[in-house]
Amino acid sequence: MGDLQPKTNRGFTLIELLVVIAIIAILAAMLLPALAKAKEKGRATLCMNNLKQIGLATILHADDNDDMIPRGDAVRWYLVLMKYLPEGGTQRDYRNIRIFRCPSYPKPRRRQKSQVITYTVNAWRFNSPRDMNGYQQIGPSKITNFKQPANSVYVGDSSAGSWRPIITGLNDPNNNTWLNDVWRPSHLPYNYNGKYLSNDRRIAAKRHSSGANLAYLDGHAGYLDGKRIVIDLFREHKP
Repeated sequence: MGDLQPKTNRGFTLIELLVVIAIIAILAAMLLPALAKAKEKGRATLCMNNLKQIGLATILHADDNDDMIPRGDAVRWYLVLMKYLPEGGTQRDYRNIRIFRCPSYPKPRRRQKSQVITYTVNAWRFNSPRDMNGYQQIGPSKITNFKQPANSVYVGDSSAGSWRPIITGLNDPNNNTWLNDVWRPSHLPYNYNGKYLSNDRRIAAKRHSSGANLAYLDGHAGYLDGKRIVIDLFREHKP
C-alpha cells in the first residue's frame, strides 16, 4: 500500500473569484431597483396616512366650528388643525408634527433647513360652475359649500423647488408660508389640455410615481395621476 498523500484545501482561483463578484453585482443590480420601489411605496403609504389624518382633523374642526374649515387664511390651515392631530405642537413651533411632512418630499441640500410643511391647501373660489379662472378664498368657508365632498380636494402634495421658501416651524414670518395655498389654474401641474407642466405649480406633479396624494373633504385620501388633477376637483359646485 502506497503512502497516503495529505489532502490540501484548494482555494478559489482569481477567475472563479471574479465570476462570483460578477454574479453578486448582477444580482445587486436586479434587486436594488425592486428595493427602491418598495421603499418608495412605503413612503407613499405613510404620506397617504398623513393626509387621511389631516382629512379627519378637518372634519373634527368643522364639527366644532359651525362647519367652517381653514383655507386661504392669515392663520395658516395647518396651525388651525394642529389641535386635532395626535402629535401636538404650538403656533410658534410645529417642527415635530410629522403628519405635515411627506416622506418623499425632496431632502434638503447640505446646510439647507428641512421643509416642515409639504402639503398645500385648496383656497380656490369660483364665480360660477363654468368659471375657469377663479380667485383666492380669503378666510375660512363652510365645508357644506362643497356639494360633492368625496370629489373635492382639500389638501395635496406640495411641489418643491428652489423658489419655495423653507417653512421652518419656528415663528415663521408670513412671507415664508404664503405659497402653501392653491388659488389659480397655474398652481396645478398641467394646463387645461394636459400639455405641459406649470412653472407656477403648487400641487406636485410627480411626487409619487406620476402623480400626487390628495385629501378630500369627506375625510378620505387617494392617489391621482398629475394629468387628472384638474380645476373641477377644487370647485364647491361642479359643472
